[in-house]
Amino acid sequence: MADEDKLDILPDVLLSIIVSSLPFKEAVRTSILSKRWVKIWQATKNIELHESFFVRREDSDQRTRDVKIRAFIDFATNFIRVYQESTVSKFSLSLSNPIVVGEGEGGGRGFVDECIRFAISHKVKTLELDFSDGENESNIMLDLPPIVYEHENLESLKLFSCGFRAVELKKLINLKNLCIGWIEVGIGEIRDLVKKCRKLESLNLKNCWNVTHFEIGGNDDQLRLRSLTIENCKFLHDWISIEAPKLTYFRYFGTVGSFRVEVNRCFEEADLGFEIDDDDDHSEISNLLYVLLESLYPARVLSVCSSLLQVIPLGDEPIRMQARMHTQHLRMRTKIHPNEFYGIIFLLNSCPYLKKLTLMLGQGKIFQDYEPPFRMDIRRFWATNMVLIKCLSASLETVEVKGFKGKQHEISFLTHLLHYGRILKTLSVAVDSHDIANIQIYIEKAQILNTIKPASKNIQIHIS
Repeated sequence: MADEDKLDILPDVLLSIIVSSLPFKEAVRTSILSKRWVKIWQATKNIELHESFFVRREDSDQRTRDVKIRAFIDFATNFIRVYQESTVSKFSLSLSNPIVVGEGEGGGRGFVDECIRFAISHKVKTLELDFSDGENESNIMLDLPPIVYEHENLESLKLFSCGFRAVELKKLINLKNLCIGWIEVGIGEIRDLVKKCRKLESLNLKNCWNVTHFEIGGNDDQLRLRSLTIENCKFLHDWISIEAPKLTYFRYFGTVGSFRVEVNRCFEEADLGFEIDDDDDHSEISNLLYVLLESLYPARVLSVCSSLLQVIPLGDEPIRMQARMHTQHLRMRTKIHPNEFYGIIFLLNSCPYLKKLTLMLGQGKIFQDYEPPFRMDIRRFWATNMVLIKCLSASLETVEVKGFKGKQHEISFLTHLLHYGRILKTLSVAVDSHDIANIQIYIEKAQILNTIKPASKNIQIHIS
């Protein structure tokens, strides 16, 4: 028994459960382990048939792409036709613009219909259909077949470049998660599906266009929505109104508009990223963002982008939020650029209960011709204790840095945190692992932090 592979002792039924917990591509790779494993992976309950497994983005020659797409369709068709399990937990299919792939039963449309029939007949609970190319708006799409609307077992549905009828989705009485993307969608459709899908807990809109505005909630006491994501959607009017008493997670990436958000104390996390141009009115945008942050004050976790850091102190309140935010974990996508200094101070001042600060370095657009809210010597900005930041002395315990390169402003800011973080317990610095040639240089620069005398006696510094 000591020399025997313990996995080989297990019966096939248990091995299929193990394989089903792997991503489909990794499950297929287990077929090389032994003769027994050649068929084990074919019992996976987690089926992902993605065009990208066969076709790479860099395949620009159309003839080459057509051959590889044909190979993908042949593989996928053969797989579902020999599949012997009675049920499937998840079925995910992606094929860009299937309507233009081939003709007849063996073409893209016939292939998609066969895949959907297969998934429904196997009582699938999670169905994902992606017919977009991931880059461009397109009116070339397939409509969701009527058979899907009748499948009451469905709990999660993802539709990219796939037409649907919102009024029919109410038939999916167990639907909890809905993701819509790469499609033109009306506000009426969004309101209908949120209102009529009574068990809906998660709604994700990605790259939708021609939406007049976004509005959900109102006097609907039965709204169960807990997670809402709006990402890169094009609104005709930048007005977003959300009343969701059970909402715990909100992610918004896109243009800045007028936000009206009402959440309760159960709200937990907000993730914000904004597209702001150099020639926009940054003062006006700052006030709009201030209103949004004010409405999200219960969030225990708050993630912000570089654009927000640069703009937020340029409005009527340049120092901090007047009302305290309840944030305990603040995540900043930042370059620690001088344009961001004032925004960093603004948020630290606004989060007096902050326990953890995460810096994701190297991300964000830096504005040109930036006008700071007030003048300070940038070279000595972090060397000067310009403002007493309460969280540094009262609550901040952990600082986590990702993508460290040892730039002067990175070191200066971390030095400031070490000097004034009285109860800091951990400073974890992970250098930029993508720049393989300079990893050792970054590690040596990070070692400088070990030479700084900290305010906290119990701090541990980890560098990796």
